[in-house]
Amino acid sequence: MPVVEYDRNTLNRTETVLLGERSFVRASSMLQYDKESDYRKILFHLKYWGHPDVGSWLASIGAKKLDETGFFDDVDMIVPLPLTRRKMRKRGYNQCMYIAQGINTVTGLPVIDKAVIRKTDKIHQAGLGLFQRWSNAQGLFDVTDIRSLEGKHILIVDDVVTTGATLCSMVDAIEQCVPDVKVSVFTLAITT
Repeated sequence: MPVVEYDRNTLNRTETVLLGERSFVRASSMLQYDKESDYRKILFHLKYWGHPDVGSWLASIGAKKLDETGFFDDVDMIVPLPLTRRKMRKRGYNQCMYIAQGINTVTGLPVIDKAVIRKTDKIHQAGLGLFQRWSNAQGLFDVTDIRSLEGKHILIVDDVVTTGATLCSMVDAIEQCVPDVKVSVFTLAITT
């Protein structure tokens, strides 16, 4: 698999994509996602083809490697990127929750999935250009439990990062209303 290496002393691709957008403590992705690669099918199984256990399995592999680097040091909790209720009913599961559970099996960090909600589904991000993705991602999230996040270092997990627009929208919502919060990010994949 096209694995992304994490080194605390060098910016990786995920950190470079998010650099300057928000104040992340650290960020990493497990795999390079290339739409021409056969490995993309792994993510299709996770997200669209009803095999969420693939997310847990991959995340546990990635978490074992990252744990050796100290990536999870001082992280207090895992917060999976939420889906809207409509999308949750349609898909039947949140793939990011399975990713979070895979990390939990390695780290023991608690998974907090009710502190942030996704308010609305805007236009599907796939196929949009850079500017359209950022515009489309604004105002997607609400924090529903400020106290559980206050003063914490949270690890937000997502399946794939392309431009970082959705992740940054979630971070904006959290930082606007939660005092003294630190944010790190883990995704299963980053686009090439």
